[in-house]
Amino acid sequence: MKPSLLSLLVCVSLAAATQAALTPQQKTSRAVVQHYATTVHAVYSDCLTSTTQLRASIRAFLAAPSPETLSAARQTWIKARQPYLQSEVFRYYAGPIDDADGPEPLLNSWPLDERYIDAGEGGDGGIIGNEKAYPVINAELIAQLNLTDGEKNISCGWHAIEFLLWGQDKSAAGPGDRPFTDYTTAPFAIRRGHYLQACADLLVTHFEDLLKQWAPGKLGNFRAIFEEGYDQSIERLLTGMIFLSGNELAGERLQVAWDTKEQEDEHSCFSDMTHQDLIFDALGLQNIYRGQYVRLDGTTLSGPSLRQLAELVQPDLVPGLDAKIDGTLAAARAIPAPFDQAILGEDDAPGRLAVMKTITTAEDQSALLRRFARALQIQIPEQPAGDVAG
Repeated sequence: MKPSLLSLLVCVSLAAATQAALTPQQKTSRAVVQHYATTVHAVYSDCLTSTTQLRASIRAFLAAPSPETLSAARQTWIKARQPYLQSEVFRYYAGPIDDADGPEPLLNSWPLDERYIDAGEGGDGGIIGNEKAYPVINAELIAQLNLTDGEKNISCGWHAIEFLLWGQDKSAAGPGDRPFTDYTTAPFAIRRGHYLQACADLLVTHFEDLLKQWAPGKLGNFRAIFEEGYDQSIERLLTGMIFLSGNELAGERLQVAWDTKEQEDEHSCFSDMTHQDLIFDALGLQNIYRGQYVRLDGTTLSGPSLRQLAELVQPDLVPGLDAKIDGTLAAARAIPAPFDQAILGEDDAPGRLAVMKTITTAEDQSALLRRFARALQIQIPEQPAGDVAG
């Protein structure tokens, strides 16, 4: 039975009354949460577009392996990473990306043991070389084997594809230099190609699933729940920013490599693209703080921002937050590439100084965001929620 005009008017009046009863802080929080959800959907949509392009580029390479098609696949991988890196700020609060069923461990786990995938150098080890144990290589097998019997036993995701495209980085002067003949005349060339294609297929599948969880107007998906509980959602939003900035960016991705000076501890060690990882992670933080995101097609998505909420609740924090949010991005951009050379030398070497500046600025940013959370009477946990293997 269709609702009467009177019942519709009553519903509209109730909604208007509810909105009018909200405080300015509640109204701003609700608007920030809604724009955040719109941004998440846009970023994951770009992730799906870029990983679909990567899959097509890999298919083109495998159909006609050559130095040119291999180079094209590598360049597509580099570009495809950019929206994903900006999505990492959506982690750490057990959302669809990293809850118990989330794909994050299958997307970005690192560092990986290359020998788990492919022994290389014509060897007959790894999943690729073990025909007896794994006669058929497909996406289901690769996903099943991820992180089996060891945290470095990573079988799929961005860095597995990176290794399969570049090979091991054995040179201080540049990235890995895997020959295209690894996919033509080398031992297990056909299996290696099947493995690479399956990894690309998995990436696309994961972003298709994530996009559904953040799609607008879908009853029962994560976005519907997220937009409804805006107080808890501001907590989630800040949790993602705080842990990406302090624990992950400053800690796992910078401090560890700064301490050890080991190439194996850099995030994208095969392609020598770690500097890009740092820049786009920092950009993802800035996106949410300022309520802006530049899409793959060049259009800018703008809306209510966390900065506006800070201006309303504790305006004296805004200058410091501005400085640290923008400063972390500027510091990351100032780290000289390749990252594995920037971490070497004495502590006063230019590269190490640039890395340390990024560490301290990101840590300060995380601390200021915790202060902002306290001003909102939000208690941020000491440990992130969800699966944080990646």
